[in-house]
Amino acid sequence: MFIAKQTANTKSGDDMKYLTKSYEINRDVFKSDFKDCSDFLMREVILGKRRAFFFAFDGLIDSLQLSMLTKSLLSFDMPSQTPQDALEKIKEHVVCCAEMNEVETFEDSRFYLMSGFVVVYLEGCRRALAMGTQGWSKRTTDEPTNEAMVKGAKECFIECLNDNKALLRKRLKTHHLKLKQIKLGSAIETSVVLAYVDDRVNFDSLNEIEERLKNADLKTVSDYGCLMPYINTSVKSFFSTVGNTERPDVLASKLLEGRIGILVDGTPFVIYTPYLFTDNFSSLDDYDNPPFYASFTRLLKYLAFFVSLFLPALYVAIGSFHQEMIPTTLLYVIATSEASTPFGLVLEAVIIHILYEIMREAGLRLPQTIGHAVSIIGAIVIGEAMVSAGIIGEPMLVVVALTAIASYVVYPLYESVAVLRILFILLAGIGGIYALIVAMGALLMIITALNNLGVPYFAPISPLTPSSLGDTILRQSWKRLARRRVNINDLEGSSVE
Repeated sequence: MFIAKQTANTKSGDDMKYLTKSYEINRDVFKSDFKDCSDFLMREVILGKRRAFFFAFDGLIDSLQLSMLTKSLLSFDMPSQTPQDALEKIKEHVVCCAEMNEVETFEDSRFYLMSGFVVVYLEGCRRALAMGTQGWSKRTTDEPTNEAMVKGAKECFIECLNDNKALLRKRLKTHHLKLKQIKLGSAIETSVVLAYVDDRVNFDSLNEIEERLKNADLKTVSDYGCLMPYINTSVKSFFSTVGNTERPDVLASKLLEGRIGILVDGTPFVIYTPYLFTDNFSSLDDYDNPPFYASFTRLLKYLAFFVSLFLPALYVAIGSFHQEMIPTTLLYVIATSEASTPFGLVLEAVIIHILYEIMREAGLRLPQTIGHAVSIIGAIVIGEAMVSAGIIGEPMLVVVALTAIASYVVYPLYESVAVLRILFILLAGIGGIYALIVAMGALLMIITALNNLGVPYFAPISPLTPSSLGDTILRQSWKRLARRRVNINDLEGSSVE
């Protein structure tokens, strides 16, 4: 262990790694590090005949726990023994604290300090004690706002990592659930937890994900989105092989299938992988509803996906190149409406979709009360003023309205569909329905080519796994589902051994 000699006027602990035996050096390093920090609390005391100090951050600790801890420390009558023996005595007999860790470096001390711990240093020791007294304010585990279920549980993950681990542990009451915690970020460290069920997971995949995360060149991890490129497939695509959820019950079911979850401190969303294309069309309500109705809603979701992705492009292709496919009465209505508009079908479709996305983004980012006003104004402008002014045809407005509604049915794919929809409109305007068919084939090839951690993205449809089709497009009864042990690594085409 390297111990640098420093004077009492030490400016910072950045150049020092380990705590020293010198009381003045350690104290001055922390005072320098947290200079001008009004929430930094430090108190110097005498424990027996030795000097000591403890420090914490106001707002991150529970004041009552801190008072009980300091009372126990100040009432400790330290016998004549070495500083290390005294520290062991404090740890084993004086302080009653569930979370207690020994720290040897300034970096670890700062990490625990800003995680809600109280750090106690005793003169003459090269180690300090970090004791958990977390007590910051946090959001309650209320009903999820982005994944609302009619019959599912009414709790969600929050921004506190420990609470999220507890929610998951409450769901999976088994010793096979493992929550491996690591720290990521070269400048500012963030706690990240790898969640898995050890008798279901493939450890090669787990080790690969851990290696990817540790090798990620990240200064800090501000949100789960920072980690997704390092977990996702290397194939460039509009679709992601990493899913996210804010529901503990959803994550628990995914872990039981052999998947790996990643919990990031400070975010209420948890990501998991491998993520399949068919996962976008299922929800927990499917398993609470009767099988016939769950199968019906899934078919509706697949239909809504095709409508949201291809309906505008199909309308443009038929209206521009294949008018013979339109019934005569409907063709007359479309021709009459489009004759009074200044733009062609392609430009008209692109303009109105871009305007729709602008209105959606404005309503999403503004405060809630103003967002409702923007939605109303957008409906008036697009729905009435533009049609009345002859800028947009009424049939095109109907197509866009149907597309917008359908795109929200399969919301996890919204970002992908929003971009692909415009690309398909442009292709349909250039080559008609023939170009659209080629684009559909290319899209299907891209989806089937995706693979993450050895699991095909389009499984169990391609490659076909007949035993798993009972919970893919249609849902079988629980009597049949309960008889099979589902593991995502056992799908056809999986290269995981």
